Amino acid sequence: MAEGDEAIEAGFEQAEDIPTSSGQQALAEEREKAEKYLANWQRCQADFDNYKKRSEQEKGEVIEFANSALISNLLPIMNDLERAFASVPAELGESNWTEGIKLIYNKFKATLEAQGLTEIEAEGEPFDPRLHEAVMQQEGEEGMVIEEIQKGYKFKGKVIRPSLVIVGKGGGEGEKSKQIGRRSRNGKSDRN
Repeated sequence: MAEGDEAIEAGFEQAEDIPTSSGQQALAEEREKAEKYLANWQRCQADFDNYKKRSEQEKGEVIEFANSALISNLLPIMNDLERAFASVPAELGESNWTEGIKLIYNKFKATLEAQGLTEIEAEGEPFDPRLHEAVMQQEGEEGMVIEEIQKGYKFKGKVIRPSLVIVGKGGGEGEKSKQIGRRSRNGKSDRN
């Protein structure tokens, strides 16, 4: 009987290894659930990664917009300093005080440039309406910027203030200059 008992035990072990049809069905359902949970988790993980990237991008855009607005507000101060230097009397031009203010101006300008501010080249360049705003026309080479009235600037490649320029209209016997559209608050031409 010992041999018979061993054969019976071996038969039971083989029977335990063979799942029943209801066991196979339950196992298949559990595998399907597990695959579904895994797919949902992977989708959620990808959505979260996309959300983080989108949030970082939006944060960067907000910071860049705020910096652009701040720099736009600082440009008139730079222009005022440039006009002040242009009108310094000759006897004060070489004084230590004037030189000190020029150093401060240069440091201020270098700081803005380090943040991404660049001047728009205008004088002697072809007129480009994306970079320049024409305020008058005068005799000169047609379509070329003859004179820059106010400097224009780009911030990180985007124009934040176009250059105000006088554009050549070609040679001729017509008017010496023609106002295109810039008027000050009192209705008179803006001429420097």
